[in-house]
Amino acid sequence: MKRSHGQVISCNEIFEKDPSTVKNFGIWVRYQSRTGFHNLYKEYRDTTLNGAVDQLYSDMASRHRVRAPGVQIIKTAQVPASNRHMDNVKKFVEEVSFPQTRVMSRPSSKVFKTTFKARRPNVAMY
Repeated sequence: MKRSHGQVISCNEIFEKDPSTVKNFGIWVRYQSRTGFHNLYKEYRDTTLNGAVDQLYSDMASRHRVRAPGVQIIKTAQVPASNRHMDNVKKFVEEVSFPQTRVMSRPSSKVFKTTFKARRPNVAMY
């Protein structure tokens, strides 16, 4: 049996064991552009493999102008944090701290809360 390019062999939805934790996924792709076929490896950060594949299709459509029928997923794998390759995934794995830019004093109980104040609030800026 001769298969043509882009033929769907099987399509199964994958269910994750733990969809509440964020994981790194590596996806090997072959796609057809205007100039020919290209192989590609991309990494995505998501809670499920299905979400990572959705990101892949959106990314391929926006950056490479490839529609879904022109994309063939060769292999997918969950990548440990120590083996990640792509810089766009590395920056999200490391610890990120956001400075507290503004502290507003709040009423200590509901009794002291009012809708309108007679003076401006004291807002400390750092």
